[in-house]
Amino acid sequence: GDGVTHICPVMDGYSVPHLTKRLDVAGRDVTKFLIKLLLLRGYVFNQSADFETIRQLKEKLCYVAYDIEQEKRLDLETTVLMKKYQLPDGRVIKIGGERFEAPEALFQPHLVDVEAPGMAEMLFDTIQAAPMDNRAELYRHIVLSGGSTMYPGLPSRLEREIKQLYLDKVLKGATDRLAKFKIKIEDPPQRKHMVYLGGAVL
Repeated sequence: GDGVTHICPVMDGYSVPHLTKRLDVAGRDVTKFLIKLLLLRGYVFNQSADFETIRQLKEKLCYVAYDIEQEKRLDLETTVLMKKYQLPDGRVIKIGGERFEAPEALFQPHLVDVEAPGMAEMLFDTIQAAPMDNRAELYRHIVLSGGSTMYPGLPSRLEREIKQLYLDKVLKGATDRLAKFKIKIEDPPQRKHMVYLGGAVL
């Protein structure tokens, strides 16, 4: 969402309130962080007046890095990530590594001064806190919803991190058993408006 990220487990058609987790990092925080990153590049934007402009830039050019270290190397050593963006006043700015650095706040909340586990770790902890009989089913039906899940690369990064956490914390590094671990992240194309669609049904 825009203001907060929720992880809400659903079992047998019912949500489970005591397992529902909240992360106070969402779309608005990513936009603010992008304004801060652009300031470091020398582009000055007002936190309130230019907020909508930067939100549109974020939605058009930002993506989630599958491998953050590899993306950082690409940004440092090449110009392949560099994109031009025309602002409403006609100015053209260049944006590079900021494209993946801003959404990284969802996976590393400390980047925006929030002391909490990231989206992937919180999702893993939520499923692991569920009854053992339900865990496999929850891993196989992870559904993304809301505008902040629209970044290209987010579903695959989420899957990669959850697999790594499962390998480290549950399988204790036994890679031969990872093949049996089934995970499916569903990212319906209309997920940006799923909250509205659900409310409209009611």
